[in-house]
Amino acid sequence: MKAKSIILLSGGLDSTVSASIARRKTSPLFALTFDYGQRAASMEMAAAKKICRFLKIKHKAVELPFFEEFSRLMLLRSKNADIKKLKKVESLWVPNRNGLFINIAACYAEYYGAEIIITGFNREEACEFPDNSADFMNAINQSLRYSTLSRVTVKSYVADLTKKEIYELGLRNGAPLEYLYSCYLGEQKMCGKCASCKRLIEARK
Repeated sequence: MKAKSIILLSGGLDSTVSASIARRKTSPLFALTFDYGQRAASMEMAAAKKICRFLKIKHKAVELPFFEEFSRLMLLRSKNADIKKLKKVESLWVPNRNGLFINIAACYAEYYGAEIIITGFNREEACEFPDNSADFMNAINQSLRYSTLSRVTVKSYVADLTKKEIYELGLRNGAPLEYLYSCYLGEQKMCGKCASCKRLIEARK
């Protein structure tokens, strides 16, 4: 019997490919997409809904309005922020974002009886963002042993891969890559210049 899962889905490459594999290897209850005031929230939400329809997975949107207080963060809907010029991790960082997402997902997982939280954490982004790393997953899994009675665990099917390897894995697994949205600016058309767009462009080469 397949384990029940809840998927964290942003609509980007990593979470989409991991979700596609999870659809086959687990029994997903639903996917969660977060609106924390990021510029790309509406486009990410639209992409995630399309991906869920393709994968035949239920979708839930979760709003985190308290992030509005953090108005200086460049990824949020702050004024006078040219994200295309941002390259430093400090400029793209959102405080405890992945930690918060996982803990919210763990609440859903324990309540609805899911055993696994599926993420898109990967080796390439872990080089810059420590909350994408295997060490982070191991640490938070240790934490969830104490904070969930059912001992929910976090898993990524792309944890050891680069972006290019993830894209190739997605092609092999029939992931709906045509629905991806990976742009920090949040416009109808991806800018092709921000760090997120550039990573996707390189992955496709």
